[in-house]
Amino acid sequence: MQIDPSIKSRPKYVAPELVASAGLQLFVSESDAGHLLEPLYRQCSESGAQWLVAEPGNAPGTLADSLSGYLQRVLSDAPVTTRLYVAGSEGFLWDIRNQALSAGLVDEQIQLAPPVTKARRLFCTHCYTLMEGVTSSPHTCSGCGRLLLVRDHFARLHGAYVGVQINAEDPEEQLEQEVLQ
Repeated sequence: MQIDPSIKSRPKYVAPELVASAGLQLFVSESDAGHLLEPLYRQCSESGAQWLVAEPGNAPGTLADSLSGYLQRVLSDAPVTTRLYVAGSEGFLWDIRNQALSAGLVDEQIQLAPPVTKARRLFCTHCYTLMEGVTSSPHTCSGCGRLLLVRDHFARLHGAYVGVQINAEDPEEQLEQEVLQ
């Protein structure tokens, strides 16, 4: 079996488009990303669309209890024709998407705006620590201290890129930093 080297797990994002026929339009954004969804929200605000704004400073991989609980309640009663539009950091996008999937939505009902920053969430494959705001590779793990290569492989379950130890043979070796794109 041949593996096509051009296939990558890195997500591709497009600007969300309003689905006018949706029974419920739900907009969720981090406080600094609302401008990405505001034009769509204005197009349907008379039809009972809902807007949720997340507070900054949540722990990696978790949503504030108030947002998570409210989103769960809204989605559990949502009609089949619901559409969810999400804007924010990449980790936030995938946290919301994963919660929506667990509430019964499918990917076709969810639109993720391009992330507001190039900073990545990183998942350490050695100690399972999630780190936010990673902008270069290699990156030192905040959990186990290993120097991690930030791979282009994206783990949708964690909403994070995978980090593996880059200098396992010689932990003292110093490597050149690369800015992530």
